[in-house]
Amino acid sequence: MNEVAADWQEAVRRFGGLLGQLRVEAGLTVRELAAAIGVAPATVSKTENGGHAKPQDFYVVRQWVTACAQRVDVHGGSFSIPVALGWWREEHAQLENLHKELSLRPLRSELAAPTAPTTGPSHEHDRYQVPFEVLHQKAVDHLADRSPHVRMAALRTLGDLGDKYHEKRQRIVDELCDYLRIPPDTSDAGEDQVRRTAQMVLAARLRPERGDGATATNPAFWPDMDVDLKRAFLSDVYFNGCEFRRADFDEAQFEGEAHFDGARFVGEARFVGAVFLGYEVSFQSARFEAVSWFRWVAFHGYAYFQGSYFGFNAEFSRSQFSDDAFFDHMTVRNYAWFTHAVFHGSVTFQHARVEGATFWLDSFRAGADFRWAQFASPPKIGECEAVGQAERHWPDNWVELTAEDACGFVDSWPVGWAAVVEEADAAEIRARWESRS
Repeated sequence: MNEVAADWQEAVRRFGGLLGQLRVEAGLTVRELAAAIGVAPATVSKTENGGHAKPQDFYVVRQWVTACAQRVDVHGGSFSIPVALGWWREEHAQLENLHKELSLRPLRSELAAPTAPTTGPSHEHDRYQVPFEVLHQKAVDHLADRSPHVRMAALRTLGDLGDKYHEKRQRIVDELCDYLRIPPDTSDAGEDQVRRTAQMVLAARLRPERGDGATATNPAFWPDMDVDLKRAFLSDVYFNGCEFRRADFDEAQFEGEAHFDGARFVGEARFVGAVFLGYEVSFQSARFEAVSWFRWVAFHGYAYFQGSYFGFNAEFSRSQFSDDAFFDHMTVRNYAWFTHAVFHGSVTFQHARVEGATFWLDSFRAGADFRWAQFASPPKIGECEAVGQAERHWPDNWVELTAEDACGFVDSWPVGWAAVVEEADAAEIRARWESRS
């Protein structure tokens, strides 16, 4: 046995023995600890006896130490988790370095040839770095692990790999999105937290945190990323301040709240057929610089689009707004479409600035407020309905025409229902009635 191998075996036995001592001092049995950290009892025993052929992943060590600390805390002890984790991480790093040296030792003769000089400090272990594909495959394999802790650690590892290997970032973004498109396992109690971790890893890399001069100040920002979350299953999304080159959320299902405040969509943004099931969805001050689609979207809670900017169009045709919708101070540089949209709650467009808009076969079931809205050309309207007696403020050329207002010309309109028509149409209907009387 060579010297490195002997050092490795001694180090792994010592490391496992210390973990075993920690478990005993915390008063946990092997089975209790295994259940707490989501591994098999055999894995705990093997770790404590130094039986692993390679270092146990640090996420297991982290959960091990945390579980012991929580047990000690319940019984009135004192335990500094940050200090403890820092010590264990240092010990674990020494194990990994030894294992790396042992694994790559046969290759040293091949690497002994002279190499080109490099700038900056040189370290012996830099010559034996584990390739990206090895680390990446290990993380991807762990995404199928039964333990939610393992899956969360694997997702974070993918993010860390993208931080280091810039040319691999789009690939990693695609893999994070792939995971979120997999239907959640409702029988797994930890699945929801794992999916939130995937969303947080993704959002943290898409958020530039631009300061003065529009310069990105977030060192972890990955620019120019395409995000494909078509038919994804998302929960409590916080993409506020994120930047997307192209974003596809078609038919995505959003559980809980969804926040895109201040987000920037540089290329096409698609939300066709998306379902927002939470209390609110917010796109306040979001920027859509290219084509955007919100067709056939179901908003089950409040919808906030105040201050949003649409550089090309705003397409909300056939969408359903189950609660109040807010489009105040919205800017649309081209055209806004709301054909067949249904507003079950109040809708406001105060101070909106729109080049042109069409409302066709829309249904306003509560209040509507277009005060101070500016349209470069009068908004088109056709066969829209207004229901109930809620307070409504229409654009200058719109009027509500009830059966009574039409002097009985249309006797099939339900009670409490009015047609929303342009003034010219209302005048024509009244003139036709007068010509018959």
